[in-house]
Amino acid sequence: MRDYMSNVIRSHRSLCFFTVLQLNLMLSLLEVQIQIDQSPELERPMTRVFLGAELAELAWSPLFSGFAMGAIFYGYGLIHLPSKGPLGCFFRRLRTAGLSVWQQCSPVMIVPWALKVAHGLSLFPCHLWEFLAKEVCVETDNCLQHVILAFVLWTYLLILAITSLVLVVRLNLQMLADRHIESRDHELRSYVRGINELLGFEMIILTE
Repeated sequence: MRDYMSNVIRSHRSLCFFTVLQLNLMLSLLEVQIQIDQSPELERPMTRVFLGAELAELAWSPLFSGFAMGAIFYGYGLIHLPSKGPLGCFFRRLRTAGLSVWQQCSPVMIVPWALKVAHGLSLFPCHLWEFLAKEVCVETDNCLQHVILAFVLWTYLLILAITSLVLVVRLNLQMLADRHIESRDHELRSYVRGINELLGFEMIILTE
């Protein structure tokens, strides 16, 4: 089972990364609310935990995740354009330009997703503080249990978001570093030049 999951992740790595980013974003957009039910039929006020979200934000969330995916696509995927045919020269220039822009701007593409996640997760501490400031919350049933449950859920989402962000940033930095090879080995340099010539643009940069 473990080998099967590893093969699936390797075969569909881009889809897996998008799923992780999108899942984190959607979970961060869920607003955890703690409310006090003071219905007349209850002997004592009761604490209830609700999960809510705006459908509009959930509908637009794939755009933020897709934008962040640009950080882990060499040249935003333009390097996969064909190198032969009547438009081969145009595509070569487009690939070179796309790779150059990606080299400079790819880390920035993670920022909108990170800000959206941070904004969503920041709402719960504010709401929790407002709830604990109410005097009636001390007298409600199951108050402490629900507060702990909501805080544990928020902590889990925070850890998940930080882990995802670190994973994407590390992969982006690794991909940026892998484009540069520092070696004086003539065979290796000839091999790299052959790859660049085959691709039609400077995919790998040789440094002294």
